[in-house]
Amino acid sequence: MVPNTSPLDSKIKGLAEEPGVYLMKDGGGVILYVGKAKNLKSRVSSYFQDTKDKNPRTELLVRKIIDFEVVLTDTEAEALVLECNLIKKYKPRFNVRLKDDKSYPYVRLDMNHPFPRLEYVRRVRKDGARYFGPFVSAYQIKDILRWAQKAFKLRDCSDNEFRNRSRPCILHQMGQCSGPCVGLIAEPEYHQSINTVLKLLDGKTTEVVKGLKIEMAKAAESEAFELAAELRDRIQQIDEITQQQKISDPEADFDRDIVQFARGARPSAQAVVVVMSVRDGRAVGVFQFPFEDIDPNMPDDEFVFGFMAQYYLGRNEDAPALMPKEVLLPEMEMTDHSADSVKAQAALLSKALSRRVDFRVPKRGEAANLVAMVKKTAEYHLGELATKTAQSMDDLIDVQKKLDLRKFPTRIECYDISHFQGEGTVASRVVLVDGKPEKSLYRHYHVHESGGGMIPSQNVDDFKSMREILGRRFENDHSLPDLVVVDGGKGQLSQAEAIFTELGVIGVELVSLAKARTESDFTDAEITASMERVFKPNQKNPIMLKPGTGAYRVLTQARNEAHRFAITFHRQVRDKRILTGKKR
Repeated sequence: MVPNTSPLDSKIKGLAEEPGVYLMKDGGGVILYVGKAKNLKSRVSSYFQDTKDKNPRTELLVRKIIDFEVVLTDTEAEALVLECNLIKKYKPRFNVRLKDDKSYPYVRLDMNHPFPRLEYVRRVRKDGARYFGPFVSAYQIKDILRWAQKAFKLRDCSDNEFRNRSRPCILHQMGQCSGPCVGLIAEPEYHQSINTVLKLLDGKTTEVVKGLKIEMAKAAESEAFELAAELRDRIQQIDEITQQQKISDPEADFDRDIVQFARGARPSAQAVVVVMSVRDGRAVGVFQFPFEDIDPNMPDDEFVFGFMAQYYLGRNEDAPALMPKEVLLPEMEMTDHSADSVKAQAALLSKALSRRVDFRVPKRGEAANLVAMVKKTAEYHLGELATKTAQSMDDLIDVQKKLDLRKFPTRIECYDISHFQGEGTVASRVVLVDGKPEKSLYRHYHVHESGGGMIPSQNVDDFKSMREILGRRFENDHSLPDLVVVDGGKGQLSQAEAIFTELGVIGVELVSLAKARTESDFTDAEITASMERVFKPNQKNPIMLKPGTGAYRVLTQARNEAHRFAITFHRQVRDKRILTGKKR
């Protein structure tokens, strides 16, 4: 074992040879890594053995480990589920984490209502309703809803409007609603339309069109020409909607996902995974997931199956009806070079999902062509990611150069205080890591010692507000940023500088950013604006930020984001106080 792990030797020897999850911690108790194991003792001890094959990232992890915890499970599948939940909860630095904070749009249909309506939602809930999606764009889903409501005359009103309406709305008068709110359509007839829409949302387009054509022929034979024309229009509208999905997979008349990835050449830590969802032979969504800090030496199968565990276990929990029956995988570099390696990992994931999902690597046919196409998409997005990262690094280099910083500003924090004439003072912190917003590190603060309350005439002591916020941040969180930006001019900088001295904050650069000022001369017809100005301690003149430069982009982004975050929170607090009648 390596020398710095000797205090853990006895703890490792006492580990059970059973499946479970292990959590590696540093000296401050921060969880660095969460892993699963079929045999905890064997897996954990392997970290602390001297081997030539250990990669640099694992060596760095081991040097930081001071303690670990384990949780025993009955099976390896249970360990996989627990591992994913703990990664989502603790967001360990050394794990591959799926940062899927984008909320994709879904269609919701509450079948418990006698006359259900189609709703556009951004979150899947366990409420008994049926969900369809996710869809790539809000425009796509809104077009589908608009078409379905118009073609099948479904209600568009809220449940409250539905309960309280006494006469038909204008949509009924326009022929776009069947008027269920006032009893103009029977429940069985309305549900017949709903069932047809359900089939379309499930991707059973061919079956629906075939049925409508039969109905149209019968209507024409019985000389019900208005009904026949209406059915003809529905068929045309369905064709228009489905033609928007140009990518087809004739081999799949069931739910299938294609998972592909692209990785940067070593030592790049960047990768992109792309998931294409195919339903009833048509692509209904293509989703990309960028990763910027993976271990360059991590084998492909460990990366891909680590991604899929988090991706599918999360969806299986939130909306099991949206799970595919089959997942097509790429050929990849394997940890275990035996032929059964992919099968073994796929079987474990299927077992953890508690459902039959076929994972396979296609070798020929349309499926292989689809995988190759998705591979190109992943490579394209990887190129975009590399370009954006290079731009961010150039921008941060410009920040360091313009502000003459001692350290490279990897982590930048910006603070803003918001109130309206002394009312409900709040503050915000936003964080940029590598020049990009890290929203998991954003914070809101209620300011308690500002001197301001709900009465506008009360004065707010900005120094007290700033002292409280920076005190709460640096006294309770010892992970120091490289640069702190406060919104304001010389006065705000002096206050922050005094607070840093009082708190004993050392090694953190501090600046203030003042907004551009409008400069006008009443004798001059033109109005000009000054540049954004950065003030530094012990420096009389501000540093001017020229628009379009890297420093301008980074610093104004941080300031504007902090301002937006604070203003949004202030409005929420103010509205809540007004509704509840509280004065403070």
